[in-house]
Amino acid sequence: MKSKKLISSALILLAFAVLVGTNNVQGQDNKLTVGYLKPGKVDVKAFVIKSETTLKIEGYGGLFEKLGNDLMFYGWILDSKSRKIVWNLLEVANDEFFLHNDPGRFNFKKDITLPAGQYEVYYAAGRNYNRFGNKEYNFHISDLGDLINMIFNEINYDKEDRYNSVYSSKFSMTVLFPNNDFKEVAWNQKVNEFSGNALVSVVRAGDNENIKKSFTALKDVKLNIMEIGEQSDDQLYDFTWIVNASTYEKVWPNAETRFKKAGGGSKNKSTFQTITLPKGTYTLYFTSDDSHSYDKWNVLPPYDPQFWGVTIWPDEADKANVKAIEAVDPFVLKLNKAKNNAYLSQGFTLKKDMKIRVLCEGESTGDFDMADYGWIVNSDNHTTVWEFTQRKSQYAGGAEKNRMVNQEIELPKGNYTAYFVTDDSHAYSNWNAAPPLVPELWGLSILVDADKESFVLNNAQANTSDNNVIAQITKVRDDEKMSKSFTLDKAAKVRIYAIGEGVDGDMVDYGWIKNRTTDKVVWEMTYRTSEKAGGAEKNRMYDGTILLPAGEYTVYFETDGSHSYHDWNDTPPYDQDHYGITISKIE
Repeated sequence: MKSKKLISSALILLAFAVLVGTNNVQGQDNKLTVGYLKPGKVDVKAFVIKSETTLKIEGYGGLFEKLGNDLMFYGWILDSKSRKIVWNLLEVANDEFFLHNDPGRFNFKKDITLPAGQYEVYYAAGRNYNRFGNKEYNFHISDLGDLINMIFNEINYDKEDRYNSVYSSKFSMTVLFPNNDFKEVAWNQKVNEFSGNALVSVVRAGDNENIKKSFTALKDVKLNIMEIGEQSDDQLYDFTWIVNASTYEKVWPNAETRFKKAGGGSKNKSTFQTITLPKGTYTLYFTSDDSHSYDKWNVLPPYDPQFWGVTIWPDEADKANVKAIEAVDPFVLKLNKAKNNAYLSQGFTLKKDMKIRVLCEGESTGDFDMADYGWIVNSDNHTTVWEFTQRKSQYAGGAEKNRMVNQEIELPKGNYTAYFVTDDSHAYSNWNAAPPLVPELWGLSILVDADKESFVLNNAQANTSDNNVIAQITKVRDDEKMSKSFTLDKAAKVRIYAIGEGVDGDMVDYGWIKNRTTDKVVWEMTYRTSEKAGGAEKNRMYDGTILLPAGEYTVYFETDGSHSYHDWNDTPPYDQDHYGITISKIE
């Protein structure tokens, strides 16, 4: 008897569960709802319909104006396969959005017929360039959440979620399906499938991304490139470069690349391009700045926000001819990732005459001078053999002042020192404007295509040592008057290498040589006999020879109260370590 009662109770519970489950399906499964979540976020769901279906779409949109800023609430539907917009509230309710000066919140009910397929439903709130074409925001409003706070008193401050709204349901959109003729699927399914099958893919890219991926083409291949990123006033912020891994010459974007609007804010840009790459190895860099990404949009998001980033895939015929590989590092010398107030150097020796490729990223001051820059000096004779100038540079992505040079040069056998210097702002890991597209290359790097054994790194100080030096005063600081004595047993030809400071035609940091027996000055550094020493205009250099009779001598170097070694008040000279005077005997 007890057993029968237990069975009856179980059947009743089972029937109740089935009834509840059926009611839930009937009550919930014939619709999908998306809506405003929180500032800078999109809400998305996805569904599949097996046949042509007429859907009903209803909900609320809105447009609000505050202090010159437009805040919009709207939704759209995307075909998951083609990535094309099939329905957009901004288009079907154009009058509701834009007919009135400040329409506020409004409701809508629309019908749409869609063919069989998979679709994604999006809803977003975002700040827009205002309706009158003015591209200037009111920056007293520092965050989208601040704007929402100002417009709606109902949105409360919350420590766990800064802008938490109990009224978010006021802005939402519901898609209703007849006869439950649909299936909800994972919102990220289609993008994940496509991304997983691609050669290289960066999707849903967030803030401060620095992604490096390499691939190799076994022969000439065709590649399809799809990218959605941030571009404003012709400056690139969240975007991709592809370089030849051997030369680091940019192969994409190229002259045929065209960016177009990607929906939402005007700085959202997209491109699709098919390119042909010759056999070789390539490296892709994707970089994003610190705002406006899938993490949090600071203006209206693009229509296909999941593909924010870059995806590359070959045609079917080329799948076997291209493959992803471990990231390639081809550099034989690296003075990169240079931070603020850096003075970097690295010596190297060429065992024979050879070609090297110099890659340098730095900062322009905007007036044809460089603030962060590099150069290469022949350590045997102190001659500058290469320097980074504004004239030979090109745009490096990000802020306009980011510049780069990629140049192949030929140098004779000998000893050299590479240098890179930065000022006190805008450098690796501490940018005061948008970083370049390849931040890790901020500095100076060298590549060698062939015969790498003939390129040898060594200590920069060892490179500058000279057994023929008879007197040297270097690395001189402010308010110094330093001297050193030397003796010549017989007449000798000597080389004088001096770096100092000249202002208005006179020298204020300079050297001279005095004969101790006669107390006469036998040589003095003057503005007219010196030349530019690199960096600021006032940096001066003398590099020449004189004949001194046998005798006893004293060399002096004097500085004023500013602009000297490690305490520069302007751009330092190229050869900072030799600020002062060096005298060498010429055999």
